Formats: sequence, structure tokens, C-alpha cells
Amino acid sequence: MSGDNPRRAPSREAILAVHQFPGEFVIKAFGPGTSEFDDAVVAAAHAEVPPERVQVQVRRTASGSRHCVTLTLMAETVEQVEEVYTRLYLVEKLFMIL
Repeated sequence: MSGDNPRRAPSREAILAVHQFPGEFVIKAFGPGTSEFDDAVVAAAHAEVPPERVQVQVRRTASGSRHCVTLTLMAETVEQVEEVYTRLYLVEKLFMIL
């Protein structure tokens, strides 16, 4: 992915300090309230983690103008998590990731 993008996953050390792999890892992506955004976030996860190992929940603001897409990954490795973050930061109109 692009080396120009300063946004990236938490450090590998920070991830490994609180998670064991294989295991569950949760990422929340915030963006506009569109199905295109939701689909792009899910596609970013599925590019690295098989669909059967990704749970998706979409929450909308009361106005519907923004969405939070929660990805619960059953990740095999820390590298999978890092790659999902890398792909998510390329999603158009992404506001924030937690």
C-alpha cells in the first residue's frame, strides 16, 4: 500500500501487548452514512480475513448521516490486523478508526 499515508495501525508491540493470535480483534471505522462506505470497509476486511471469520455490525447516527462499521476479526496473525488497518486507511471519506 502507499507509503505516503502517515495513518497506520497501532504499533505491533501495542497490539501484541493486549491480544493473542489467533484471536478476536475489533476495529471500528467511522464514515459517511452510505452503503458505499459500509461496503468499502467490509471489502477491506475481507481482502485480508476470509468472510466467514469477519463479523460486521453497522450503527447509524440518529440522522443517518454517519455510520460506525464494527469489524470483529478472527485474525490468525498480527500481520492480518496490520493489513486490514492499511486497507481501511485507503477507504474514501473515512473519518476515524478506533
